[in-house]
Amino acid sequence: MCEWEGSPFFLKKKHEYDGVKSTGSVIRNPFFTVIYSQAPQDDCPRVGVVVGRRVGNAVTRNRLKRITRELVRASHSDMAFGHHCIAYPKIKILRSKFQDVEHAWTKMLTQIGMIHSKKIT
Repeated sequence: MCEWEGSPFFLKKKHEYDGVKSTGSVIRNPFFTVIYSQAPQDDCPRVGVVVGRRVGNAVTRNRLKRITRELVRASHSDMAFGHHCIAYPKIKILRSKFQDVEHAWTKMLTQIGMIHSKKIT
């Protein structure tokens, strides 16, 4: 299990986000744009969530962040060590079923190698 101060699931500091952005690759689907990068092999998987102002008002942005954080918490136990990513959720999430969004999230993480244990069709 990961041990340090703060949340074990999420990127918090600017330098953490900058590190992922500078070395990362981009993958997209209808619900998310994700920038992902390798971290040290013994480093816990961490995810940053960013929602820009162009997405909508504060209520909309916060709802997107809450949904995305819940997806991260649900999938964190299946994530492989040595990966960090930044998720940019899209407004389409609010008009879709949670199961569809969850499936897309898991499929995306499997494609980038952050999840090894689940089989997605």
